[in-house]
Amino acid sequence: MPLTGALPERTGDFVLRVGILGCGIHGERYLRHLLRDIDNAKPTLFYRRDLEASARIVAEYSVPRAESASALVESDQVDAVIIATPPGRHLADLALALDAGKPVLLEKPAVARWSEAADLRTLDEPTVMVGQTLRYSPILQRTYDRMAEIGDVHRIRVAQRLEPSPLQWQRDPQMAGGGSITLTGVHLFDLLRWFVGRTPDAVECRMQNLQGHPLENAFDACFEYEAEAILASTEVSKFSRSRSALLELVGSDAQLVVDYMRGIAWSVRDTHWTLLEDSGAVPTMVGLLRDFVRLARGEIESPISLRDGIENVRMAEACYRSHRLAERVLLNDLEES
Repeated sequence: MPLTGALPERTGDFVLRVGILGCGIHGERYLRHLLRDIDNAKPTLFYRRDLEASARIVAEYSVPRAESASALVESDQVDAVIIATPPGRHLADLALALDAGKPVLLEKPAVARWSEAADLRTLDEPTVMVGQTLRYSPILQRTYDRMAEIGDVHRIRVAQRLEPSPLQWQRDPQMAGGGSITLTGVHLFDLLRWFVGRTPDAVECRMQNLQGHPLENAFDACFEYEAEAILASTEVSKFSRSRSALLELVGSDAQLVVDYMRGIAWSVRDTHWTLLEDSGAVPTMVGLLRDFVRLARGEIESPISLRDGIENVRMAEACYRSHRLAERVLLNDLEES
C-alpha cells in the first residue's frame, strides 16, 4: 500500500476536524486538550476497540466512536488524524491515514522496530508530525537557548525515572516493539538530536529486565558524537515507585542542570549553584497540538518530521544491537540493515 499525503488546500478560519485513532490513556489526553485548550480544532471522531471504554468516552465527551480505523480516516468529518495506538499498529495506521490524504500526528515511537522503518526511510512525507513532546517543554526550550553561555559542551546526561506502566500492551513485544528503550528512550534520543543538531555516531548500551518484566525496564546508553567530541549518557528506569526527569549539560565554562519534569533549572560555575528558574510543570501536549493544527492547515512545515522519528528508532535499534553484541555499535552500520 503506497504512503501518500497532500497538504490541505483550505485556509482561513475553518476549524480543523480531528479524528483520534487509539483513545486509551494517551489518546484521551489528546481528546481533552483538543476540547479544552485548542481554539481552531475539535475532535469529531475517535476509534477504540474496547466497547465499554468507548461508551464511557462518548458519554463523557460527546464525541462519537467510529466503527473502525478505516472508517475514521475515510470519514468526511475528519480533516486530520492523531495516531495514538500501540507502536505495533503505527505502520498500518499511518498507511491508512496517508492513503486517505489526511495529515497525521504520529505518537512516538514512529514505528515499533527498525525493520518496520525500511518502508519509511525514503519517504519524504510533509504531512506527518511525530509526537516528541519534550521539544515543547518551555524550560528545555530556554535551556537550549542558554547553551552558548556555558562554553563548548562536551558532556550531556539525561535520566528519566518512571513508575511501572499498568498497560498490558507494554508487556507485549509485538505491540510495544520493545521496553523502556523503545517506549521512553526515544524521548531522550530526540532530545539529544535536538540539542546537538544531529544523530550521534556510536553507542554502547546495557539493559536489564527487572521484577519479572518480559521487556527491558532499565537501560543505560552512552552515545558518542565524534566530530563534536561529545559523550551523551541516556538512562531510563521504569521499575521504581518514583518519577523524575533530569538533564545535565557540561560545558567548558559552566554547567546547566535541569529538572524538566518540575520546571527547575540551575547554572553551576565553580562550586556556586545559581537558580535560573522555578517555573513548575507545564503540559507539553498543548504546544504540540497547536503546531500540528498549523501543519494540517498548511501554515508551516512539519516541526518534527517523519525522518526525525525514524532517526530516533535507529538510535533505539543501535542500543539493542550494542547490548546483544556486548560491543560499541556505529549507527551508520544500520543504514544498510
